[in-house]
Order: sequence, then structure tokens, then C-alpha cells
Amino acid sequence: MTFFYIFLIFVSSFVLVKGADLVIKALRRIGKFFHWSQFLLSFIFVGVATSLPEIFVGLNSSLHKIPVLSLGNVIGANIINLTLILGLCAIIASKIKFEKVIRSQTIFSLLVSFCPILLALDGKISRTDGLLLLLLFVIYLVFIFLKRKKIPEKIIERVNKNIFKNFIFLVLGLILLIGSAKIIIKLAQELAVNLKLSLILVGLILISLGTTLPELAFGLRATLKKQEEFSLGNSLGTLVTNSCLALGLAAIIFPIEITAFFTFLIWSLFFLFVIIVFTIFIKTRNELSRTEGIFLILFFIIFLVVQFLISR
Repeated sequence: MTFFYIFLIFVSSFVLVKGADLVIKALRRIGKFFHWSQFLLSFIFVGVATSLPEIFVGLNSSLHKIPVLSLGNVIGANIINLTLILGLCAIIASKIKFEKVIRSQTIFSLLVSFCPILLALDGKISRTDGLLLLLLFVIYLVFIFLKRKKIPEKIIERVNKNIFKNFIFLVLGLILLIGSAKIIIKLAQELAVNLKLSLILVGLILISLGTTLPELAFGLRATLKKQEEFSLGNSLGTLVTNSCLALGLAAIIFPIEITAFFTFLIWSLFFLFVIIVFTIFIKTRNELSRTEGIFLILFFIIFLVVQFLISR
């Protein structure tokens, strides 16, 4: 049975990669049609789509009146996006360049993603706070749309048909990406039980990486295909969607009460530290270098170690 689970994980991983490739190809063609940047496309379509696990966790936990689970999930996922995912992308690509417009969008994304933590400093995220987060999400969407390039005036019928087909491929790729990631996590849980591994450690890794696996797969494939802007837009889109849309909806359904405030404070300070370091990295030479990517990976390892110690 163990070998069967391992085989299924490999098959699911293959599907995961193919789903990411399908999304990247579709986005490239859609971008040429609308003359939109890779950053905008990956933010809107991939960043929001790959945040669906966090959104569903938030809605489900709120309906069961334990929405604080959503807050912990979002903070952990945001840290992973900024450290592990973009760190690996920077290492693979040797560097990720930040144009002036993208740099301003990046910094704005980081500030927006920290807003829920500021709202929670009084010990809760109320329904009013949830509405503010949803409003902030809409404002951010307007902000990045104002930065987009203009749509071509002359579009022939053949291109219209192709663009419809590419949107179908995009949806199909996203379904494969998210669905296969969910299957991999489920199989990994079963495998951990069969191998009698430490449930604390395995659960920690699965919780930390589970909901961010689609972003990780897409980001790495985009980087390998020299489309670093896709990986950047995906990660930042996930940050904003997690922080504003997922938590906003969760708080509106049921206000989020911070029960373990000390633990919340530790992760908030760690997230703030990562944001500050990341901002310094991209403002020094308008790029994220391979060395800086290694530092981000080290921060992720520290995050895992500290989280493991707290769990114990």
C-alpha cells in the first residue's frame, strides 16, 4: 500500500506540473491578446484561483465558529509565499528584476497584506474590519487595473475564437493545478500514517505547505520557463487575496477572536520582519538576487523550526 501511495503521489505531481504548464501557456496568449503584463494576469487569474484553499478554510472555519484557524492559515501561507516560493524562484532564475511599476505594486501588496494584523491588534477582527478588508481588496484591484496596458482597437474574429479557447485551457489548467495539489496532500497524510511518522512534524509540514502547493508549483514552472513575472504576480496576488478576501469573508460570517495572542504576536512580528527584509532586497538594486533568495529560504527554515517548537 505504501508503494501504491508513493506511485499515486508521483502521478499527481506529474499532473500538477502539466496543469502549471497549461496555465502558463494560456496566460501568455491571453496577455498578448489584451496587451496585459504577466504580473497583472498572474495576479488576477492565478493569484486569486490558488487562494481558493485559504478562502474555503476561512469560510468553513467561520461557519463552525472557529475563524481564528483562518487567520493562522493566512499568516503561515503569506510567510511561505514571501520566503520559500519567491526564494526558490530567485535561486533558480539567478535574479528576479523589478521594474518601477512592478516595484510600486509589490510594496503596495506587502502593505495591504499586513493590514489584517494591524486590525487584529485589539484582539479581534470584527465584521466592520472584514468589510474594510473587502473594500481594500477592491481598491487594490482598481489600482493594478489602472496600471494595465490598453486593449488593442482592432481585433479580428479569428483571434476572438482563440482567446475563448485559451480561457478554457486556463480554467482546465487551474482545475488540474488545484485538484492535483489537494490529492497530493491527502496521499501524503495517508502515507505518513502508514510509515508511522511523527504526526506533529508531518502535520506541521503539511499545514505549512498544503495550501500553498499550487502557488509553489506554478511559481517554479514559470521561473524555469523564464517567466519570472508570472511567479511574482502569483505570489503577491495570493498575499492580497489571502489577507483581504479570505479573512474579510471569514470575519463577516463570524468575527475572528484572537485566543492565543502571544503566538499571534510572534508570527505577526516574523511576518513584519520578512516584509521589511523583502522590501530592502528589492529596493537596493531593483531585483531579488540569488543570494537574497537563499536568505529567504533560511527565514522559511527558521519559521518551520520555531513553529515546531511552539507546537511541542
